[in-house]
Order: sequence, then C-alpha cells, then structure tokens
Amino acid sequence: MGYSTRLQRRFMWWFFSLSIIPVVILTGYFTWSQSQLLITQAHQQLENERDRYYFTIKEYFHDQVRAVVNLADSDLAISSGGRFYGFPNAFAQLGEDTSQAHRQLMQILQQNAGTHLKTNNQNYHRLYRQFNRQYQSWMARYEFNNVAMFDRSQHLVFAVKATPQLLADTRLHQAVTQLLDAPPEQRPKWVRTHFAPQGSRTMQAWYLAPILKRGQIQSILAVSTTTDNLSAMLRQLQRPHSGLWLIDQSHQSLLSGWVPRSSHAKLAVSPPQAAIIKSLEGQQGVLSPNDYALMPQLTAYRPVSIGNTSWALITCTPKQSAYQPLYRLYSISVTLVIALIVLLLFIGHWLSHRLALPMLQLTWCAEQFAAGELDYPVTHRQRQDEIGRLATALSHLQHRLKTTCFSTSFPSTSEHTPAMQSDSLHHSLVIAMNLALEAWGGDKVGLAEQSGLWRVYSDKGSLQTRTLDKYLHLETVPKTPRWRNVVRSIDFVLQHTDRQSPYYQPLKQAQQEIQHWITDRR
Repeated sequence: MGYSTRLQRRFMWWFFSLSIIPVVILTGYFTWSQSQLLITQAHQQLENERDRYYFTIKEYFHDQVRAVVNLADSDLAISSGGRFYGFPNAFAQLGEDTSQAHRQLMQILQQNAGTHLKTNNQNYHRLYRQFNRQYQSWMARYEFNNVAMFDRSQHLVFAVKATPQLLADTRLHQAVTQLLDAPPEQRPKWVRTHFAPQGSRTMQAWYLAPILKRGQIQSILAVSTTTDNLSAMLRQLQRPHSGLWLIDQSHQSLLSGWVPRSSHAKLAVSPPQAAIIKSLEGQQGVLSPNDYALMPQLTAYRPVSIGNTSWALITCTPKQSAYQPLYRLYSISVTLVIALIVLLLFIGHWLSHRLALPMLQLTWCAEQFAAGELDYPVTHRQRQDEIGRLATALSHLQHRLKTTCFSTSFPSTSEHTPAMQSDSLHHSLVIAMNLALEAWGGDKVGLAEQSGLWRVYSDKGSLQTRTLDKYLHLETVPKTPRWRNVVRSIDFVLQHTDRQSPYYQPLKQAQQEIQHWITDRR
C-alpha cells in the first residue's frame, strides 16, 4: 500500500505540474491583455467625460459673452446710456458734485425710484422707470445677477441691484479704466474681470462692454455673473462620487470644489497638484494610480481658454469606481484558476489511481509467483493497452513456471521405480488437461461436445463431464489413465488456438512430455 501511495502521488503531481503550468500561463496572459484593455477603456471614458465638461463650459461662457455684447449693441443700452439723454446725463443732474450725486443715486436705487423725490431728480426717475424693468427682464432671461452702467468719468450711473460694495469694487473700476484708456483701433468688444469669492461657495466676475455711438464711447455696460448656474448645469452631467474642478491661475476653483449629485454624497478625492500644473501649462492627459502610487483616484485634465484667460479643468473618479471592471476580471480569473486547480487535482487523482492500482495488482502477482504461489490469479488480461500486455505476459510466465516446476519435480523413468513413473505421467496429464481447458476458455461441456472425446452426462437438468473432471485433479486421475484422449484433446485445442496465443507453446510442450513418457515406457 505504501508503494502504491507513493506511485499514485508521483503520477498525480506529474500530471498536475504538466497541466497547471500552461493553464496558469494562458490565464495570466488573458488576464493581462484584458486588464490593459479595461484600463484603456477606463481612461477613455474619463477623457470623454472631461471633454463633455469642456465643451459645456466653453459653450456656457460663449453664450454669456454673446449676450453681453448683444446687449451693448441693442437699443436698450444705447437709449439708456446715450451721452445727452441717457443715465450719464441724468446722473450729472442729481447733485452739485459727484459725492452728492452718488448719495442721491443710491437713495433712488435703494428706494426703487419712489415717488417722493425732489424735482431735480425727475429726469433720472423717468429714465429709471423706463429702463430698469427692461434690464431686470433681460437679466432674468440670461440668468445674470446684476447690470450696472458707468459714464466716461468712471462714475456709477445705474445698477439694477445697488450695493455699497459696487462702488468699492476695484476689479470693476480697473476693467472700466482698461476700456476707456484703450485706443479705438485696439479696443476690445468685451472684457471680463477675474473671478473672486462671493460668499462661501460662489465665485463672481463682471463682463464689461462699451456702449458706442458713432464710434465714440458713451458709457460702459457691466454685467455680473456667478458660477452657480454653471455648477447646476454640470450637475446634470456628472457621475456620482466623481470630482470636478475649474481652477484659475491662483489655484482657486471657480466651482464649489465638487458638484455633488445629492446632498448626502461625500467627496473622497481631491485634485492632484501635478494635474493642475500640467493643465495650466497647456497640457492635457490622464494621471493613473499606476503613475502615482499614493493617488487614490484616476484624474483627467485639460486647459480651458476663454478670451485671454486660461483655467485648468480637472475631473477625478475614485480608483475603486474607475477600475471596478478590472477588479471584477481579477476576481473571475482567481476563481477560475482555483476551480481549474481543484479540477486538475481531481482528474490527476483519478488518473493516477487508474494507473497505479493495476500496476500494484500485477506487481503483487509477480511477488506471489516469486514466493511460489503459482495459482494466484492474474487480472487485467482483457485490457488492450500496455497494462493488458503486461498481464498477458505474467499469465504466460505463470504457466511456464507451473510446467517447469511440475516437470522438474519428478525424476526420469530410468532412475526411479515404476510407481513413481506412473505418478509422473499423472502429473503431466493433469497439467496438460488444465492447460487445454484454460486455452479453451474454461468451458468443459463445450470442449467435450465439440471434440467428441469425452462423454457428457445430464444430471438433474444440468450437463456434467464426469470423466473429463477426473483428469483435472491429481487425486482423481485413474490408475490406468486414458492418455490417448488427453493427447487428442490437446491436438483438438491446438487446432483451434492461434500460434500467437500464450497457451499454444505450453500445450505443445505438455503434449511432447506425454509422448516422450509413452515412448520411453515402450
């Protein structure tokens, strides 16, 4: 059993080793090739999402610029901002000096142009009632926050929403100065101030456009915008748990850092500085966690240029979300490899057992023959493979050993008494008949009927070969045996036996030994 276990294990591990190596190689190559494809798809998907944000942002700001420029060219701006009959002229009549005029202006704007005003304010009151409602409707249509107007002396002459911060906004006054000081041939159609925080989550900027009459600046139109509408628009395009930033040159985000899909979402990623720097330098691409081992997300970046301003567009998605198909592929591959290992172990165990058990049985037969047990049965002779050939050879060896042992265990007739010579003949007849019956396939009735040499009896419905049975055992052989019937039976069996059969030569040898005994006796 120990030898069988070692042989079986050896067969099993040989089969397992030769089988698992190509399986692991093929599975590893397939997993690697598919993982590269999935990584590329994840990068392309994030790049497509980034480009979708990019075109949305570009179109949003272009629409705002077109709206401001069209307003500056419209009759509404020209009529209200004309040099001699518009807000600048009416503002000059509000007070004896600029300070007094500003106080009167703020009173009018904050009281919404009430009816209890002084007589010298009626001109401005009339213009305010005529144009303020139109500016409010235009502002609501284009989703702007405020509309203001400045004269050529950079004085605030009108505002839909009047606040003290409006007069102290240095960004706004610098932009007005830029438009007024620019030469006519180099004067831009519009300028925009940089975005600055307004409140805790909003960024604000001003669009300015000159109101021209016959090529001369009559006044400056200023329109305020915030990033709230842009954030609301991007919210409809954004995937859950992804980050989106629009960062200016001072590394401030124009959006609120992240546009959440729901109020319960929590941000788990942040924009990497490398992506911001590359984007502001005019580059675009994708930063993978493979490139930055400590980065827990996949990041896509590209620059956004509106007018003379450049921003960095950054979009991020967590690594677990971006590479979810990749992790699913890894889990499937590991499960497949484990299943194949279990299957190969089972097949290897079954094959090794199928090979080791017949070899153990044939080895046991050979050991029994070596120990003198020549009657031990030989199995697996019916197989058509090498194990069957080995079993047939062992069976042939068994008969040879039986013939040799029986023939050498008795002395020759010239050296012993007649009684011993008779016993030698009986042994030879028993061995010959057993060989003939085994070569015939063990069918005693068939051999007796077809050869016609032995009588067949009917005993209680069954056929018996009583005479033939006496020659199969040494104890029942008659004292005066019918050796001619035995020789004829061997001749009959030899005629129906192939020369390549393992029984043919033993039968011939047994027949010759009987004939030699008879010849020596005579």
